[in-house]
Amino acid sequence: MLIKKEFKTFEEALKVPSQSGEPIPADWGFEGTLYTFESPAKKPRWVSFVEEGFPGGISISPGSTPGAVLFLKADSRLFALTFGQGRHLLKADAHEVDFGLKATLNMVDAAKLRSLDVRTFEDLPVHTRRQVSRNSSLDAFTVDVVRDLLGAVTGEPPDETFAKRLTGRDALTLTGQVVFSELVNTCKTLLKAYKKDTYKEHFAWVDNIRLVKDGILRNELNTELLKTLNARDFHKIHLAPPEVIDWTQAGFRYPGEREGVSEPHNDLDIEECIEALAKREGVPASSLKLTVDDLKKDKIRIVYEDSSFEPDQWSLYNCLVAELSNRDSLHILSAGQWFKVEKTFAARTLEDAKGFVKELKGFPSARPDETEGHYNEKVAQGSKTLALLDKELLKSKGARTTIEPCDLFSHSGQFIHIKRKLRSSALSHLFAQGAVAAETFLQDDSFRKKLKAVIAKKSPSLAPLLDNPIPGNYEIVFAIITASKREWPEALPFFSQLNFVRNAKRLSGYGFKVSLCRIEEKP
Repeated sequence: MLIKKEFKTFEEALKVPSQSGEPIPADWGFEGTLYTFESPAKKPRWVSFVEEGFPGGISISPGSTPGAVLFLKADSRLFALTFGQGRHLLKADAHEVDFGLKATLNMVDAAKLRSLDVRTFEDLPVHTRRQVSRNSSLDAFTVDVVRDLLGAVTGEPPDETFAKRLTGRDALTLTGQVVFSELVNTCKTLLKAYKKDTYKEHFAWVDNIRLVKDGILRNELNTELLKTLNARDFHKIHLAPPEVIDWTQAGFRYPGEREGVSEPHNDLDIEECIEALAKREGVPASSLKLTVDDLKKDKIRIVYEDSSFEPDQWSLYNCLVAELSNRDSLHILSAGQWFKVEKTFAARTLEDAKGFVKELKGFPSARPDETEGHYNEKVAQGSKTLALLDKELLKSKGARTTIEPCDLFSHSGQFIHIKRKLRSSALSHLFAQGAVAAETFLQDDSFRKKLKAVIAKKSPSLAPLLDNPIPGNYEIVFAIITASKREWPEALPFFSQLNFVRNAKRLSGYGFKVSLCRIEEKP
């Protein structure tokens, strides 16, 4: 690990300052100190289970787990080499974030990769490790450069005398023959690699979105979040479930609300939540001051119609979705974690989304208390140019699950998908669902026949539009109901913009027309 510059001595990087370090003998010609520890001897947890089967007794001696950290100084920077459990001796924020990842990317042969740890943004971030059986280029790993975060990489460097294999994330693991006398020179080589930006030739996309691991920066962002919340500036902050739920049955209760006293809320709303917290504390909402501990301690409960049990489902902090500018970058809080978005990438994503914006003519505004289902019924009622397909679930050939083709199908060949913006955790699911439905319609003849039969019952004049499908004759419309006064599509959270653009380009590649529309919410 490369220690941050603000830590001037080895001891400062330790969780517990120690005077028991063993300096490296001066004969080696470089500066360093070794710190060791040994955990108390104890029996593993599985021993008691095994002993139940042997009443006569068995002999399993308690064991300890040793660890060590060797500090070195190279080119005026401090390095920490950890052994066993030695990493636990270091302060959590003592090392440079992504040192190992960046150094490895700059040193490995881009055609000789073996493993990638990737975090993909779906409705929830999904963690995967992708490995190949032999050295391969990036193409073999099917990386989505728009929404994938690279967490770790393993590959071979061109110079096999330096290492046979490198694995990098925050720390760097070097596989090969290392001589103690060359440790400082090895650290110097890695430091030199870390400072380069040659990785951008093959891996420029890794800078688009990065998980914030720096504890100091996270604290800064949380402080800014509290300022914004306590100032009641909800311009770029809202609440959303941090995981996929069944919206047809769900309701919510905020901290302090009780069954029988308050009705469940149909959706999560930051202003309603603040009101509930203030009522619990017996103070006006305007004077309520929140802390990070409050946000992590207070729980939002999910309510289902068929159950009286209301578990503490998520912390308020994990339900917050926030976008803040800090240190000249865009930072986003999602599902309890902060992410840094490269500024030009954020701007490019917004511009791409703007390219699909279109007015959805003839559609009325939605009422605040109106569900998506009721709105769809209102729009379709008495219309000869629209077929209501909301909740019409069809199965494609060989599929296990059903697909909703769209909410409304129009006489001009529009597959219209409608969703409320407040349910932002479901927006990425909406975009993906719309893309899958369009692809299935294009590729599966049996699916088209089922869809045509449904439309023929509802609006016979529209059914012929499904014969001999040519993608250019159809438009996939994503319409978002929102009361936001912000410009469109800036009103969408960044990750919603990102997922929309990805799926819109995917559909455009087939030849479909794609549009992103706004439906006003008004009393």
